[in-house]
Amino acid sequence: MKHATSKIRSFEELYVDTYDNGQMQLKQLGFRGEALFSLANISQNLVVSTRTEDDALGQKLEFRRDGYLDPNSTADVARKVGTTVAVVKVFDALPVRRADLIKRIKLHRAKMLRLLQACK
Repeated sequence: MKHATSKIRSFEELYVDTYDNGQMQLKQLGFRGEALFSLANISQNLVVSTRTEDDALGQKLEFRRDGYLDPNSTADVARKVGTTVAVVKVFDALPVRRADLIKRIKLHRAKMLRLLQACK
């Protein structure tokens, strides 16, 4: 929802273990609070699929552009443990940004790959 915030109070809450050399291991780097609303707001819809170790099946939830859950979209799904956030038709609400994305997709893809490779 709009103005939703994370309840993380310190960087240490993102980390779980330490390596032998004393460095911390990143536990999570996920979407938080208003970031999910922002993604929903600029796309056609946002699909979240998730499953915990305790559940036999996962859940699929679709959120509308206004951040509200589409009540007809929830469903059980077979999936691995974890959470996936899919942004459907990014920049659908912003045609000029969408046109720019399509026009310069190779540049944006290269930037995204560099960012992901830096996180390894």
